[in-house]
Amino acid sequence: MTFTISAPPHRKENITFKKMTWAKVIALMPVFLLSVYLFGIPAIGLVIASILAAVVTEVAIQKAFNQKITIDDGNAILIGLMVAMVIPPEAPIWIPMIGSVFAIGIGKHAFGGIGSYVFNPVLAAWVFLSLAWWSIMSPYSYPQTTALSDLILETGAGHIAGVSPLALLIPGCILVLLRYVEWRIPVSFFVTTILLALLVGDSLSYVVLGVVLFGMLFLATDTSTSPVTKNGRVIYGIVCGVLVVVYGHFANYVDAIFYGLFLANCVSALIDNNTLPGSYGTETFLQRKYKRIISKLPFKDRLEVLLNE
Repeated sequence: MTFTISAPPHRKENITFKKMTWAKVIALMPVFLLSVYLFGIPAIGLVIASILAAVVTEVAIQKAFNQKITIDDGNAILIGLMVAMVIPPEAPIWIPMIGSVFAIGIGKHAFGGIGSYVFNPVLAAWVFLSLAWWSIMSPYSYPQTTALSDLILETGAGHIAGVSPLALLIPGCILVLLRYVEWRIPVSFFVTTILLALLVGDSLSYVVLGVVLFGMLFLATDTSTSPVTKNGRVIYGIVCGVLVVVYGHFANYVDAIFYGLFLANCVSALIDNNTLPGSYGTETFLQRKYKRIISKLPFKDRLEVLLNE
């Protein structure tokens, strides 16, 4: 009998990066089709221009550095598609092209490519475009889900991603069930956002938006910019929810989802480092924090004696 010796993990699953990426592209197709119905030809032009710019930039960089061409994994196409979705439909066609070039060239490859970048390339592109061309990136209208029909088709949507909350929620839940998207981040993100919004008195009509669900299911769950540990993902989702509600309460929830997630990317590595499981026999995270707090108390010696007794 022949045995194969290999490094862990030894449990094989039929889930690959390529399948996950193309599944997300397919999941975003209903939103794209509804945006074409609502916004017409401009939506098609923005999406096509954005995807082409992302693909060309990816090929040019990989050719320049003698790297393997990886267009077939769908990552550049997904980034280009999502960049177009965070742009107002009335924007000129060169805006998503510049955004995709920035997302692929700076947001992705400048940090080392897939798995190495710190900020989600789509969020980085949105922040760059918003700072450079704020008047163009400001939508003519902001959505508000005041009726059931708005959940199906939001006629006041300001971005392509905001045309239909249900068209994002249903495919997003399917991705979670297929395990292409990890459930801890979107669930903790959603619960935190709803509870905090109710606590501060914000109407849910400003919270349950297509753009917000797009951020929860497709931006916050990016594997490169979210924590690896299970506890870290829950904490990360809570942090995302807090940042989005704080910004949305004082401004608006459309911009809040992008700025909130961008800021959450900054603390993702910190959350990961503090939630890594310890080796067998070592102190847990709570035990380490407890000892640190006790060591700073002025009466620590007396307290330790009392606790030991």
